[in-house]
Amino acid sequence: MSTQHQGRLHGRVVMMTGVSKGLGKQNAIELAKAGAKLSISARSEAALRETVALCEAEGAEVLGVVCDVTDVEHLERYVARTVERFGRIDVLVNNANFEAELTPFLEQDVSSLRTAFEVGVVAVWRLMQLCHPHMCRTEGTASIINLVSGVYETGMEGYASYVPDKAAIRGLSMVAARELGASGIRVNTLAPVALTDTILHGLAPEYSEFVKQQMSVNPLGRFGDPATDIAPVLIFLASDDSRWITGQNFNADGGAVIQA
Repeated sequence: MSTQHQGRLHGRVVMMTGVSKGLGKQNAIELAKAGAKLSISARSEAALRETVALCEAEGAEVLGVVCDVTDVEHLERYVARTVERFGRIDVLVNNANFEAELTPFLEQDVSSLRTAFEVGVVAVWRLMQLCHPHMCRTEGTASIINLVSGVYETGMEGYASYVPDKAAIRGLSMVAARELGASGIRVNTLAPVALTDTILHGLAPEYSEFVKQQMSVNPLGRFGDPATDIAPVLIFLASDDSRWITGQNFNADGGAVIQA
């Protein structure tokens, strides 16, 4: 991240789910560089400890909470511990993600759809409701950023569980933007495409064709870099620079999705 972002979130308390790897992990580090106080969560305690250490190395004050976003008691405890530690919540980043497998629709069981929704839109719904009483006290600095994917706009073969969940998160975010604005809370969505460590180190042979296909439809001809292409957009949405923006989706994807 360039030096222009350093300190932009100084003193802001940012809650973020799904920081064990990939974009979540890298974005947490970049938020730390931007001066945020972090309350981050993941299911894996070992992975969470690693991300916490990396964020602390950037000088951030960090609370790590092991949390399964499908468990409402976990979510309640996560919010309570955040408020106990920091006294407020300025920014909520719903990043926890259903890891979809590339499977034809007719071969998928509805249980996959239920799991996608529990990890995705249901968890987003619950966390926004749980955080609202604390975020509406932040005097206009409150921002919710829900991570989605451009596939909700285009559809993608083999992702019959993943795509509906992302569309549902987008729809919920639009409603929340209209209703929570009166509380001084902005709600936007971010649809990123980036080459993460998860892809680099865990790329299955059959996935290579998907990568090639993604790059072929991207006008810029490359994948995004999490630190320099995605995190600055997230930081923008978390900061006062976007104080007049709510209800919008930001495709940080190099033009993979271009619509009027």
